[in-house]
Amino acid sequence: MQVEVIDKRRERLRVRPESEEDLWILKTILRPGDYVVGKTYRDVAKGGKGEKEKRAIIVKIAIKNVEFQPFTGKLRLFGVIVEGPEEYGVKGKHQSILLVPGKEVVIEREGGWSNKVIEKLKEAGPRGRTVIAAADYDEYAIAVLSPHGVKFIVDTGTSLPGKDDPSREQEVRSLVEKIADLIVRTASEYKAPVAVVVGPGFLKKLVAEKVKAMAPNLRLIVDESSMGGRAGVEEAMRRPSIWSVLQEYAIAEAEEVLAQAMKEAAHGGERLATGVDETLVVSRMGAVDRIVVVDELIYALDDDVRRKVSEILDEVEKRGGKVVIIPRDSPIGERIWMMGGIVALLRFPVPPSARVLDGGD
Repeated sequence: MQVEVIDKRRERLRVRPESEEDLWILKTILRPGDYVVGKTYRDVAKGGKGEKEKRAIIVKIAIKNVEFQPFTGKLRLFGVIVEGPEEYGVKGKHQSILLVPGKEVVIEREGGWSNKVIEKLKEAGPRGRTVIAAADYDEYAIAVLSPHGVKFIVDTGTSLPGKDDPSREQEVRSLVEKIADLIVRTASEYKAPVAVVVGPGFLKKLVAEKVKAMAPNLRLIVDESSMGGRAGVEEAMRRPSIWSVLQEYAIAEAEEVLAQAMKEAAHGGERLATGVDETLVVSRMGAVDRIVVVDELIYALDDDVRRKVSEILDEVEKRGGKVVIIPRDSPIGERIWMMGGIVALLRFPVPPSARVLDGGD
């Protein structure tokens, strides 16, 4: 992503996202109350007969909500116009600005952007995608894993003949070719340089051999899973043997945090915090080492919740903690949501009696 600081107070940044991953990074950084200046289109009066025409105008909006559309290459910023062409009378009107790769905008934050945020924007860029296939003789699933979520391409059962049926061998070959073809085509469509094939039996090896023959330049990883289908894909994302491939992705990192959180919970939970209120208290102590937050909390309709989450993120980043923001519509996102939307690993033990939020908050 191209980033330029354009004022001495570091409140205004000119940014140009260059990939869908850049748009996702912007989504995780922009918050209600920030501003964006960019080109948009609006129906404006034409002449004096009540007619209207759509015109491109430059406006500044106060952000109210941010909507990311995975796998479409679009980020829409919703808000209220605070500056715009006076002749069109748009000030105070609701408006959205659509961001796509290659579109330049200016983003503003009162009080300035932190060095950490600016560096995060500068370091953003395509991190690649991975195709994950989990295949067994009775079901298979294929999904695309990217830094902003998981998209299932297919999740279906099979209907192979019985083991004694003379046609079974041919049907298995056909199934292998079908799955392999789907993997290769999906990797090509989503520009994924890596494919992971897992499963409980020998079928995965047949599929992997076929994929290797069809796409020799596709990096291929073969591993075990206890089942095929959707559950097999989700299991694959947690296996240590493929962690090195997926570790750069936020949802994979969130899985690691959650696994450690479960261990902490089993040992009393004094180095673990969950939920907004409890995490707010420990963040003020500087106790948070790593934290996973579901994105819906950042843009919560409840002003109080949104304020608390914003303070948590600021406190954790200010004190050198690691923040991982994940979409709710992912397997790990749903699990974190059931735990209050936030899971934090602490640098030092904090007893339950010290985690009570002050009544003034």
